[in-house]
Amino acid sequence: MKPEDAILLDNWFPLATEVKVRDGYSSFATFTGDCESVVVYNGVSATKIFVCVNTTNDLIINATSGGAISTAVVGSSGPTVQAITNSRWDYVNYPTAGGNFLSMVNGTNTALEYDGTTWSTATLTHADLASTDDLFTNAVYAERMWFAEKDTFNLYYLPVRTKSGATTKLNVGSLFKLGGYLSNVITVTDSTDTLTDYIGFVSSEGEVIAFTGTDPSSAATWTQAAHFQIGRPVCKGQRAWTKFGADCLITTVDGVVSLRAAIASDRAENASSVTGKIRRLISEDVTVNGSRYGWATVLHPSGQKLFVNVPTLESSTSRQYVMNTETRAWCRYTGWNAFSWGATKDAVYWGGAGVLALADHGSEDGSSSITADAKQAYSYFGARGRTKQIQLMRPIIAISGNAEFGVSIDTDYEEGSSPVLSSISGSASDPWGGVWSAAWSQALAVYRNWFSVAGEGFAIAPRVKATVQDVQLVWSATDFVHDNGQGL
Repeated sequence: MKPEDAILLDNWFPLATEVKVRDGYSSFATFTGDCESVVVYNGVSATKIFVCVNTTNDLIINATSGGAISTAVVGSSGPTVQAITNSRWDYVNYPTAGGNFLSMVNGTNTALEYDGTTWSTATLTHADLASTDDLFTNAVYAERMWFAEKDTFNLYYLPVRTKSGATTKLNVGSLFKLGGYLSNVITVTDSTDTLTDYIGFVSSEGEVIAFTGTDPSSAATWTQAAHFQIGRPVCKGQRAWTKFGADCLITTVDGVVSLRAAIASDRAENASSVTGKIRRLISEDVTVNGSRYGWATVLHPSGQKLFVNVPTLESSTSRQYVMNTETRAWCRYTGWNAFSWGATKDAVYWGGAGVLALADHGSEDGSSSITADAKQAYSYFGARGRTKQIQLMRPIIAISGNAEFGVSIDTDYEEGSSPVLSSISGSASDPWGGVWSAAWSQALAVYRNWFSVAGEGFAIAPRVKATVQDVQLVWSATDFVHDNGQGL
């Protein structure tokens, strides 16, 4: 590993030339039950947020205004649109001449639609479609709404610029060589040469077939563009993937995979994975937690972050792998027990037990502190064959207030003890002077004190730990005082 890499990077977010204690979250809305879907409606003049809640009687609640909420717009036991028994919905926003609509399916209940004011059941018909209860995911491609039927290779699509009515069936099963069933329907725009739209169908076995064109009923306007293999998707539907510029990223048993790269490489080469340095961690999580609901792949464009949500205990605890989309560096978040995610133009929300949280907001988790822990890669300090006796360690940090902070070292690839924390505060006489690359919402002061540490070995790994609450802290470098010992 390179010395600037990390063996452990929990709740530190990597920037271009330093790391900072990650941002926190604030409680946006509260309710009774578990939020299993966050649904965002993008209207002409307003954006609305709905939470789909698993409780005694499942329900959908308008959470746009935040605060304590309880009134159902769908479900519950009152006279709302319909009773629902599954709060795990996929959805798309679809503009028509009659306005902007939400289309929602979950593979269990009747499909829903919303026009910005009124909720209703969706009318989607075909002789081979017993009911819309069997439609589990949807997409918009070439001005058409597309729907996939669970446990089959059946797709149903509507006429252009139409939100409901009679559908046309397209079975793609004969094209797939590995069996299984449809898992995901992906859309992406290739902007390399011309703005070409593609729709991709991903099987439960990780087989991907992509098409381009506008009308599947005509060979002249519908062309198979690619057929390739990736790892098995970690979950069905939209939660497994996200658009990423002209690319699509999908979380699989092989990590987070770029579909553009996967087309041009063999799966065994692992060249398409954007999670190379943490691939082992994600693979282990898929093995242990892959069957649990709550996996999600979410892009936060304005925050320059990609979140991969990992449910470590279903409907209870989660952690996230987070990538800086500019540098492609990864870290891990703990303390956000998210079951579902949703993004607006400028913000990301996650739903948990009784809460819809505004993520990446503020410098505390609700009203609790944030603990960040890091262990850098081992370094030989330019003298691989000589021992080093470490005496002092000085992390260069900037801080906006008081924090608990501690350092330690590990030697020769052996796990040492966690740092002991003590109170520190930045000095007002030594202000932040532009060394750090990020803009900060609070005034920062440089803290550059020496800490006594003890350890001897050929390879040294510094450990830095901090606990903050409503305080920003950034770490940019570390100095050491040491003696070189005998060589081999």
